[in-house]
Amino acid sequence: MSDGISASVQALGALDVSLQATANNIANVSTEGFRSARADFSDGPGGQGVQVASISRADSSGVDLPREMVGLMQVDQAYTANASMIRTADETTGTVLNMIA
Repeated sequence: MSDGISASVQALGALDVSLQATANNIANVSTEGFRSARADFSDGPGGQGVQVASISRADSSGVDLPREMVGLMQVDQAYTANASMIRTADETTGTVLNMIA
């Protein structure tokens, strides 16, 4: 798998973890004493791609719903960009294989 596709697949996995944390925060918006969580990212192996470094909890209880909604929009845009990269690489590979055949 090419480095670009590998990095995008890795990013999709990290974004999934972030999305799960956000969904859990939103589901518990009315839960008394609940402390919201977020996924913290770091560079992937060899400085390529991205991975989840840790899941951190807020210092105080409560969920900032507007912040969670902005986070959802950011994950959506990042997911779309990485999926587009994978789709483009797949189409390019198909074109090259068709040219060779």
